Amino acid sequence: MPDSESTLLPNLLHLRTLVRVADNRTLTKAAKKMLRSTSVVHDGIDELERQLGVSLFERAPGGWKITAQGSCVLSRARRILAELAVLPAMLGQPPVTVHEQLYLLNARRLIAFIKLCQMKNMGRVAKSMAVTQPAISSAIKAMEAGTNTQLFERHGRGVRPTEIALAILPAIRRTVNELTHIARDLAALAGEVEGKVRIGALPLSRTRIVPQAIACVIQAHPNVQVDTFEGSFEQLETDLRNGDLDLVFGALRADEGSPLVTEALFDESLVIIARGNHPMRLAPHELHTLTDAQWVLPRSQSPARDMIVKAFASHGMQPPIAKVESGDMAIIRGLLACTDLLAIVSSHQFEKDLASGELVVLDVTLPQTPRAIGIMTRKGAMHPPAVVAMIQALKEASLP
Repeated sequence: MPDSESTLLPNLLHLRTLVRVADNRTLTKAAKKMLRSTSVVHDGIDELERQLGVSLFERAPGGWKITAQGSCVLSRARRILAELAVLPAMLGQPPVTVHEQLYLLNARRLIAFIKLCQMKNMGRVAKSMAVTQPAISSAIKAMEAGTNTQLFERHGRGVRPTEIALAILPAIRRTVNELTHIARDLAALAGEVEGKVRIGALPLSRTRIVPQAIACVIQAHPNVQVDTFEGSFEQLETDLRNGDLDLVFGALRADEGSPLVTEALFDESLVIIARGNHPMRLAPHELHTLTDAQWVLPRSQSPARDMIVKAFASHGMQPPIAKVESGDMAIIRGLLACTDLLAIVSSHQFEKDLASGELVVLDVTLPQTPRAIGIMTRKGAMHPPAVVAMIQALKEASLP
């Protein structure tokens, strides 16, 4: 099932062989553990070295010594196999090691599974992978045989993933994403930071901090490519958990027991803004003097809206009624420019407008609205060097 996406990835079976040889130090011991011949193990290491373009072991009669490049790949290989090792419990299968789950050690099969969960149509998946539809069907049958469960149900003109398919999908997505990092790890070992960084950018970070950090990284590392993704917090958090994003930057939310790690970089409070020539711009105000104002507010049940409700309640006031609900900066900017509406927002979202005087911050204190702004990553993630560079750049761009 040849396709450009999967053929560029290291062979999972060969990565398993790398781990076995590293753990056992000799081909003979590794072969015995794997129930394979010594020649098969030897050929697997040779093929992986050819694919990666590096020497993974120094061959010696008394045993094989892993090289620096080999250690680099080994660390990532262990993490990849650990991602797959969680599946037996999820599938209700006996606790076995990933080394015995050979049906999972096929990147093209895993990619076909991921794409079918997304596209829900075998024909579309086959076209996207430049293979035949029977090849996709065969891959899914192998997955179902290995998991001993139905992963897809026929539905109309396509299929839909079962609950168990959706349950194992995140670990499989993370596995494939981890595979893409191996080439970048080796490049960094050779002194070259390259690869793609995928950032989830929440609204307040998009005007200055994230653009400034991206500019810094691509100037320092010309071979780094950056993809930004915008969406709701819930969607970006899900993508981060699945390994489809390397990090998310924006307002942090407390979530005990989450598999994500948060690092606060600064605190900010919400502010009330209006157009530059708004009649209320010149004098300080108390919150209770704004009862007759018309508002542009964040969407109901969002954390920012909840903070606004608490701020008004702390003054014994009913929460403001939204004339317009929006989190879109262009819409808020346009509304404020041509009306007397007031908006409650993060000042970081409108830094340029406030600096130019097109918008102004009213002299009103909003109590109980401070929130932490920072970076979210996956717990225990092995960040490729390009991602490390981006995290550092975000920290520097966040300095006052």
